[in-house]
Amino acid sequence: MKHLCPRLLLLILCVTTLAIAQSTDATISGLVVDPSGRIIPDAEIVILNETTGIHYTNKTNGTGIYTVSILPPGQYRLQVSKIGFKTLIKPGIVLNVQSAVALNFTLPIGAASESITVEAGTSLLNTTDASVGTVVDRKLVSNIPLNGRSFQDLISLTPGVVTQSPQSGSTLGDNGDFSVNGQRTESNNYTIDGVTGNIASGDGYGGAGAATGGALGGATALGTTQSLISVDALQEFRVQTSTYSAEYGRSPGGQFSLVTRSGTKIFHGTLFDYLRNDFFDANDWFNDHYGKPISALRQNDFGGTFGGPMWIPGIYNGKNNTFFFVSYEGLRLTQPTAAAIQYVPDLFMRQQAAAAIQPILNAYPLPNGLDYGNSVSPNLAQFIAPFSLPSSIDSTSVRIDHTFGDHLSAFFRYGYTPSSTTSRPDFARLESSTNIQTYTLGLSSQFSTRFNNDWRLGYDRTASSNVGVVDNFGGATPVNLAAAMGAGSLSGSYPAIYLSIPGIGTSLFTAPNSTNFGRQWNLVDTFTMSAGRHELKFGVDYRHIISPLRPADPQILVEYLSPQSLLNNLADYPDVSRFIAATPVFNETALFAQDQWRVAPSVQLSLGIRWEVNPPPTEAHGHDAYTLRGSIGNPASLTVAPQGTPLWKTTWYNFAPRLGVAWTAHRQSGRETVVRSGGGVFFDNLNQIGALGYLGLGFRASQIYSGSSLPFTSAQLLFPVTTTAPYTSAVIYAFPSHLQQPYTLQWNTSVQQALGKMQTFTISYVGANGRRLVNMQELYLNSLNSNFNGVLYFPGGVTSSYQALQGQFQRSVSHGLQVLASYTWSHSLDFGSTSATLPLMRGNSDYDVRNSLQAGLSWDLPKVSTNRLADALLNGWGLDGRVIARSAFPIPLTGSAYVDPATGNETYSGLSFVANQPLYLHSSQYPGGRIINPQAFTIPPTGIQGDAPRNFVRGFGATQINFAARREFHLHDALALQFRAEAFNLLNHPNFGYVDPTYTDATFGQATQMLNRSLGTVASQYQQGGARSMQFALKLLF
Repeated sequence: MKHLCPRLLLLILCVTTLAIAQSTDATISGLVVDPSGRIIPDAEIVILNETTGIHYTNKTNGTGIYTVSILPPGQYRLQVSKIGFKTLIKPGIVLNVQSAVALNFTLPIGAASESITVEAGTSLLNTTDASVGTVVDRKLVSNIPLNGRSFQDLISLTPGVVTQSPQSGSTLGDNGDFSVNGQRTESNNYTIDGVTGNIASGDGYGGAGAATGGALGGATALGTTQSLISVDALQEFRVQTSTYSAEYGRSPGGQFSLVTRSGTKIFHGTLFDYLRNDFFDANDWFNDHYGKPISALRQNDFGGTFGGPMWIPGIYNGKNNTFFFVSYEGLRLTQPTAAAIQYVPDLFMRQQAAAAIQPILNAYPLPNGLDYGNSVSPNLAQFIAPFSLPSSIDSTSVRIDHTFGDHLSAFFRYGYTPSSTTSRPDFARLESSTNIQTYTLGLSSQFSTRFNNDWRLGYDRTASSNVGVVDNFGGATPVNLAAAMGAGSLSGSYPAIYLSIPGIGTSLFTAPNSTNFGRQWNLVDTFTMSAGRHELKFGVDYRHIISPLRPADPQILVEYLSPQSLLNNLADYPDVSRFIAATPVFNETALFAQDQWRVAPSVQLSLGIRWEVNPPPTEAHGHDAYTLRGSIGNPASLTVAPQGTPLWKTTWYNFAPRLGVAWTAHRQSGRETVVRSGGGVFFDNLNQIGALGYLGLGFRASQIYSGSSLPFTSAQLLFPVTTTAPYTSAVIYAFPSHLQQPYTLQWNTSVQQALGKMQTFTISYVGANGRRLVNMQELYLNSLNSNFNGVLYFPGGVTSSYQALQGQFQRSVSHGLQVLASYTWSHSLDFGSTSATLPLMRGNSDYDVRNSLQAGLSWDLPKVSTNRLADALLNGWGLDGRVIARSAFPIPLTGSAYVDPATGNETYSGLSFVANQPLYLHSSQYPGGRIINPQAFTIPPTGIQGDAPRNFVRGFGATQINFAARREFHLHDALALQFRAEAFNLLNHPNFGYVDPTYTDATFGQATQMLNRSLGTVASQYQQGGARSMQFALKLLF
């Protein structure tokens, strides 16, 4: 099986009649008849791209049907002609990414030299299939106020999309940013110009997150999307959320398709600068609560674009067939972080502790809040302080398009985005950098009026690094933390101190060092043929991922569980781990067949099937991961399988059928009604858990030196990583030999109503049931099999359920007004929202947001034509807005767990209710005016399951209005200057985020930070839910 994917790749390169799932081009099709309704064969179809002047030709077939595919998004004019009939011309046809537009024509009898221009424009109706989704076009992308100038915020305009839960505490490389129709956040698929955009790399600390297996979209060090494309170089994007056709797959969540801008036949460009300063901003609620001033904010986001025909005087003139587009965006940011409670050793502890550990304790910031030892006994104390740190992004994109005659075109795009950020995830300063380079090549050809092909090749390289520096933050005395723990001569070490004091809280102090990189190849190709009333596609999508794991070595985690152990320098849980680097390689192959069948003028069927093959990962140098043989239910039978044994057997029967129907029930122009329904099977992959195998036996070994003191000796730090029995120094990752890919059954029924020519309203019922979802069992088997200790087993057998009523109103630009608004009423249930969820019990999913209202609006104010003074003062204005309103996420409470001696399985027992206690306490002294009542719960006795359900308490909802006012000054011909003023969270409504779920913490049940600090994947300044922040911009357009 190792050689299967290379052979398939060779086959793909040799076979031309193949197609791909991620094509971004659009299609126009329709029926041409005479005034009596009889079909007209061989009618000439000419489609002109109005921005480049490139034209596409075709003819109607014997059934009067025409199909023109591989049309890049843009504005077109279509001409239909036939001898004996007048020529019809339809201008202003706007094609969006992956649009399938149906345009039927009735040709009047007359001379072909006579032409009639019919009404311009394109219907917003989807009359071709049952997919549910949203297109966000160039105008909305340009005008809507985007915090951080990153398009993430626009994705949630689509019904069924919610952000990651504030409780996730996610970090880059671990989880995704969105849950789509109840699917897990790492189950989304990004494409850009038809090739994969899932190019994020892992952080290299020693974990194998979703990014390791190619499950996350590329992101900058700040978590923003400029690494995929700057919004200034983005033409538009499309989000598909349910029952999309067999062309699309790889994951069952959202399909996010991005298209970059191309040059046109006229030179165009922009120069811009977006500025922020804390002088114009409101203070964070917690800063005010703790009496702290606003942190410094300085932002300078600058750059420009330039595009047009390729023309080099005296050397090359490509005005009619070669076009270029270049964009650059630079960000220089001093980013504020609001105050939050952290725990540090109090002064008494620092003075009385053993001499060997005093330098470490003094490296913590000095306490400035509540002292839990009351200054008479050693303990922890609070440290509360805001701070600001620098970040930067440099995003460059170059695209060249060339047309070779009427039937062949090509493009090449190069993107390069280095970025860096400085943060304090605990107390040390963490300097992180991410560099992403992307190369995309596309070739589109039309063999005849019936056959065309679209070929894409993508390659990307990512590199990341993290360096922890202990400085004098908060009055700390800097120390080489690694040296203080005995690893001073080991340059790649990762030292960490963990304080966990029951009744108070936890404190982690680290100084990580890591580097990582990754590479991907993605080969895709589109072949389309028309046959009578059928449009047929056959395709393949092959992706080759090289995702190294380069953990810091050694990693030292020293835990102190009481003030006394810290005082005496006697660690309760001193853990030293050694690592050997590995390079997992993933190969993904998908084939599909799709039939778009025009059953009747008002009915279309979309029929398809997709076949996906995702073998377990192998190692680039032959050092494959280990797994187990035997039965987990009988621990005595377990043995280590020989190296080279696949982690699980490849399944060859992952067939995913798709079916959709679209019926235009009412066909009166401007009052059309379209009824759509469909369903299908959508597979996910197992890459993320497969990568974990390369952190187990043979790649990692750990030693616990209970009761030992710092610093460690060289012998304690430099033990070997072995693969000999007993295997008690390694955690073993084990998988069923017949582990199968997770999948989701999806279905929907929707009704779309045209409200005139420019508006539609759609209401949909959407359902999704997950099957064979991955879960994890944590086992401690030493008492049942002396060869093993910790085993993490992934049986993959849990389910999920999502039901929703979704509505969307969409208005194209008319009288200057454009609107996109959505509402979702839903319920999401599962047994675990991530593979490592505890407890494993059915309940509300982590992403269960019952109500969500999202809206975006852009309005060019009407002109006032009274006099020159009024024209100078009142004309050229525009208003743009963004509304976010949703109900609360669940809070997964953290209680107790125990190990079942009969099975070795760690079981979460949770919390139990206390009778006659209110679930919440309300008071103005609490953040948000409410906390979860700690008196309402108790820890159940060991071995007894608590009666508190999973995810039944809620955090806080969110409400935010972003607003922009702009004025455009016409300077000369196409030269204009635009001024923008933007306010994020205009009303400064406090939105609370993370709620402490740990029952033994002093802050249990309380919100401890605002919503904008809850998603570790995105810089807090650019998330929803922060205090009001103003942004001012100048933009020169030419």
